[in-house]
Amino acid sequence: MYAIAVLGAFVTAAWWFVQQTSSYARLETLIQRHAVVAAEVGKVSSIRLPFFGYGLDVTDGRVDPNFSVHVTGSKGEASVHADFVDGAITDAYLLTAEGHTIPLVIQR
Repeated sequence: MYAIAVLGAFVTAAWWFVQQTSSYARLETLIQRHAVVAAEVGKVSSIRLPFFGYGLDVTDGRVDPNFSVHVTGSKGEASVHADFVDGAITDAYLLTAEGHTIPLVIQR
């Protein structure tokens, strides 16, 4: 029973921590300001990170996060997935309620 409580506390702490990172703040800014997001969901009223809506990739000695968030706006809802490398968004796309995938970041 204690192990379940400790695991629950760890998951909650990790979920809270990733929302405090600069990478998550960059993602929120991208979502709030992107014209495609505004066209699909309208004025954004909510960005929610599910408990298991994040991951960490460890490569070459660095830890790079990725996020999948739920976005609610005045026109509807969608999801946004974003990958980071060295603190910069390297890939992001909007998944509409109709099942369309729309890139938000131009790949270099």
